[in-house]
Amino acid sequence: DRWLQYCRQTYNSALLDKQRKYNRSNESYTRYDMQTQLKLDKKKYSFLKEVPSQPLQEVFLRLTKAFDNFFRKDAKYRKLKKYKDYNSMTFPQFGFNNKGNRYAMSFSQNRKLFNKNLGEIDIKLHRPLEGTMKQLIIKRQGERWYAIFCVERQAVPRTIDSHNVVGIDVGLNKYAVLSNGMEYENPTFLREKEKQLKKAQRKLSKRKKGSANYIKQVHRVRQLHEKVANQRRDFLHKLSYRLSKDYGVIVVEKLNIRNMVKNRKLSKSISDAGWGMFRNMLDYKCEKNGDALIKVEPHFTSQDCSSCGERVKKSLSIRTHLCTKD
Repeated sequence: DRWLQYCRQTYNSALLDKQRKYNRSNESYTRYDMQTQLKLDKKKYSFLKEVPSQPLQEVFLRLTKAFDNFFRKDAKYRKLKKYKDYNSMTFPQFGFNNKGNRYAMSFSQNRKLFNKNLGEIDIKLHRPLEGTMKQLIIKRQGERWYAIFCVERQAVPRTIDSHNVVGIDVGLNKYAVLSNGMEYENPTFLREKEKQLKKAQRKLSKRKKGSANYIKQVHRVRQLHEKVANQRRDFLHKLSYRLSKDYGVIVVEKLNIRNMVKNRKLSKSISDAGWGMFRNMLDYKCEKNGDALIKVEPHFTSQDCSSCGERVKKSLSIRTHLCTKD
């Protein structure tokens, strides 16, 4: 946890330096500049030497990618990270090098995680790791810690079946309606836990901030939120996996979810649905399975006739289209 805080502080420091340099001289603060500054900081602040060098250097890669996404308009401008916002650190190399020397993180003879400063760390491997281990991410989620392995292995993608096509329309009443008539119900996990969350948050507001009972109640609220997030993620993983396995070409709407959640009446339901997460899961699962995911602009998709192309204006309550030229 302390290492994670050092990574967060390094991230915030580099972000402030980047902003400061741009404001003064209108020049970019590059990743090389960040690494040079880190060498100077390690001489001044000895506690930075506790952390393996690779996770600290990977912080600068995150910041660089974040600004690249911002300039491509794929993300918002970066802000300083709070404790709850910075939850993972990356070890770009894992195991042993060509000379047989250990990297910062590796497996011990007992198949436990090993670091020379921390020793052996108990780990529950819930499935075997296939392929060459290239990277390790240590992630904090609530009171639990997770090890996420990135492995390299040979995969032969299947050929795209262009005749096996399906369109998906996501919604709030029905989570997904397919063009072949199949429907998937919206589980609304947040709505189901809403009463418990309100009760837990009401108790939290009555506790004295910083007291032992306050901290216990914070953990209780956090556990409820984690339960909802895990349920949602599990549902979306299973649904996206099933669809990517069953169809060769999947067509979805390219929804601007960031604008949609500005609607106060629907924002909670849209956030609970996790449409963006679902689309991202479909994207990488289709790529992995050799499928094609096509994102279409949502404008007039319910008004343009798929048969003749004629545009027929409708209200949102009308869900059926009849072609006038058939």
